[in-house]
Amino acid sequence: MKQRLMFIAVLAGSVVYLIFAARDRVSAPTKPSNLQQDSDAIPYKLFRDAAGHEVRITTPLLDKFPYAGDANFCLELREMTQSNADAAGELLEGCDNLTTGTVQEVIQKRIALATIVGDQDEEYTYSLSGSASDRDKRIVLAISALHASLDAASPSNPAQAFSALEKLWIARDVSDTFAYYNPGYLFGPAIKTEAGEAMLTLCPLVGRGDCDTYVPGGMPQALEDLGRWRSDEAMLLRSAELLERQYRAVKNPDKRRELTFAEDYSAKLGYANELNSGDGSAYARRGVKPLEEWLSRYESSTDERALQYIYGKVGAAYGRIASTTEQRADAEKAVKFNTLTFDIAKKLNSDGPSWGTMANLGDDILLVAELDGQESEFRQALKLHRDAYEITQKENSKESSAYMNMKLARTLQHYAKAELPEVAATQKIAMLEEAITLAKGVRPLFEQTGTKSYLKITESVLSDANAQLIKLRQSKSQ
Repeated sequence: MKQRLMFIAVLAGSVVYLIFAARDRVSAPTKPSNLQQDSDAIPYKLFRDAAGHEVRITTPLLDKFPYAGDANFCLELREMTQSNADAAGELLEGCDNLTTGTVQEVIQKRIALATIVGDQDEEYTYSLSGSASDRDKRIVLAISALHASLDAASPSNPAQAFSALEKLWIARDVSDTFAYYNPGYLFGPAIKTEAGEAMLTLCPLVGRGDCDTYVPGGMPQALEDLGRWRSDEAMLLRSAELLERQYRAVKNPDKRRELTFAEDYSAKLGYANELNSGDGSAYARRGVKPLEEWLSRYESSTDERALQYIYGKVGAAYGRIASTTEQRADAEKAVKFNTLTFDIAKKLNSDGPSWGTMANLGDDILLVAELDGQESEFRQALKLHRDAYEITQKENSKESSAYMNMKLARTLQHYAKAELPEVAATQKIAMLEEAITLAKGVRPLFEQTGTKSYLKITESVLSDANAQLIKLRQSKSQ
């Protein structure tokens, strides 16, 4: 199945959980009363409402952040603020009475202080050291305090647990070199997804009347980010499901809001479609429908500069569909919309069409060429992919160049494979040799990053090109 451009993010690496190693003065917390565990199962936390309804939540990633106690929290905070008197005065004030009051009051004060410490944009936290390591250390301290607050919440007080989970958005500010998750920039989406699922589970118990439409902020995008990196179809479908649920709550959405939903929905289901061969094009067809409906209502009242991006998204969706169905109608629709994008970009953009636009259009024309058997279309697809590859080389983007390296190798191999009497055997041999060189050059990167879908395409190109080359050389020698 043809892999579309928007799945390129997986090139940078694969997600690997790292075991949390406590730093400085961190000791094991007391086991909370609501933490339970079935045999051979992940520990869970049990909560119930006044009517006796019970739910279980699990937070395995959050559980890797132990809390050494309120006294240690304040000691760490004092050290972090010792070079900034103003910040120290404001932040340490919260420590003065942190442990006074009822258990529930202490939990609420801890949640409030942890949120301030972990919020990079909060006035006094913002004035502290901005180095990646110092910022990460503050966020780890804050997350461990929120973890302790969740664990300490009474089983009969799900609202307090909900409050602690709700503040875990502070994880968004960790650096790319965050030591407790790899890659660091996916820690925010990972913890947001985990906390979000727990909040959705708790929702009916905390008195909210909107649980049928409620979605924790940023959760659909977090699921999409993780789903693409992990090649996890279920996560991508969950992302689309929650996005749709969230959109249902919008009353009388305007033109812009409709478009935002349609674009995001199409992308999420498009990514899922790439991972699913069993349902063919079902996900992508469902995903592109809101975009087509939007165009039917607003195309005539939208300027070209905006339309080029919308056309591109519709074209990408039909490219995914066509690569699965190999039906002419789907392929021609993909070519139509990606050509519109290409032509508008050529007219309006000083640098012309992007390499991504060229890559998608080249894919679509290649498929049409294989259906038609027209050499001119193969030649056009090859030129688009060569031009796109050259742009990525000039931009010095390792990931983009690797992607187009794979695309160009595949196009050359398919071109040489086609039964085209006007293409001489010597030309085919040259194309196959180039395809093999390109594929061999990029294969180590895909092996290193664990990008299975791209590695599969590359291996297929190598296998088929070598077989074709042997056959052509044997024919020439006879």
